Amino acid sequence: MPTLGVFAAIIDDSGRILCVRMNYATHSWTTPGGRVELGESPLAALKREVLEESGLDVVADRLVGVYSKPHKDDVVLFLRARVLARNPWQPNDEISQMGYFGRDELPEPMSPGARTRIIDALDGVTGIVRVIPES
Repeated sequence: MPTLGVFAAIIDDSGRILCVRMNYATHSWTTPGGRVELGESPLAALKREVLEESGLDVVADRLVGVYSKPHKDDVVLFLRARVLARNPWQPNDEISQMGYFGRDELPEPMSPGARTRIIDALDGVTGIVRVIPES
């Protein structure tokens, strides 16, 4: 059974997307999100993960796309999300940095899958299904 992840595309008024830098594994940049836990809905998981990683309380607006990595048995739902409230945030064991970035200033390192999702969101794509090739 593939693992299911949910990640949020949170775009500010300047058209920049929120990225977070993981404080574990590859220490790469991505968007806030994570795994859906057993018995949890994808929308509840998105809300929980974004709050844990950024201090933002969000609601999902629409589906950007479904991204599959068959070589890793991994499926990701990427959802556009709107900020309802901001809570205090500081670097922690999970996330070391956070910031909004424009298309031409995306931080490195970043996986090809995260970059693909981000570009889709910034391009206004909705409802796409993509297979991310093995890198």
